[in-house]
Formats: sequence, structure tokens, C-alpha cells
Amino acid sequence: MRLHRDAILLSAVLSCLLLFSGFVSKTPNASIRCVNDNISRHIAQLRSKEAQQKASAAHWLGQRGTAAQKAIPALVDLLGDETPVNPSQANGNSEESSTTVGQEAASALVNIGKSSTDALIHTLINSPKAYARENAAWALGALHRRQMI
Repeated sequence: MRLHRDAILLSAVLSCLLLFSGFVSKTPNASIRCVNDNISRHIAQLRSKEAQQKASAAHWLGQRGTAAQKAIPALVDLLGDETPVNPSQANGNSEESSTTVGQEAASALVNIGKSSTDALIHTLINSPKAYARENAAWALGALHRRQMI
């Protein structure tokens, strides 16, 4: 009798483990897919005609850190954008007096991390836009201060 009870208990525990592990393995994949979809959607917003929308998308992508690496080319393209935006709407910081789309893009590239270094150096050397070079230089300095280069 005791042997049967132990066998039933063991099979119940194993069944629960198998069932639980099946649910656990599906959740991260769905979560990762959702994050990737959101990143792709925000990269598309970087091409918007609305400066505020571009700045907000850049800020959001920067908050994702290294997960937003595929946004680097689109963010680099915005470094020369001098269009002013409302900082409280772009990044929630009401203490800043002003910011631009290019500055938001530079900040996002810093938050993404050292994987943006090559693109920033390329912009610093090759961009015909002085404002893009200025933002690239700032971002490289900020990365260096964070010891990411």
C-alpha cells in the first residue's frame, strides 16, 4: 500500500513539473517577441514626420538598452535633426529647458551602449552636418564617461 502511494505521489510531482516547465518555456518566447515587435514599431516611428513622435520613440528605444541595438542606424540618421521638441513629452523630464530630436537620438545611442560606438565614430568623421557631428561627439564622450568604449 505504501509503495503504491509513493508511486502515485512521485508521478503526480513529475507531472506537475513537466506541466509547469512547458508553461515556463513558452512565456519568455512570447515576451521576447512582444519586445521585438515594440522595438520595430518604435524604429518605424523614428521616420515619422512629427518631431515629437521621433523624439519620444528615440527616448523609448534608449530605455531598452542593448535590446534596441537594431535601432542604431535609424537613430544615427537622426543625429543631425535640430528640430526642437518638448522635453517633458519626449522623455518625461520637465526640468530640461529644451532638447532636439538629434539630442534625444544621441542620448538613446548612449543608453544602447558600446555597440553604437562604430556608428558614432563614422558619423563624427563623415557627416556633412555639423550638428550631427556635435551630437556624435557628445555621445562618444558620454559613453567614455560610462567606461563603455
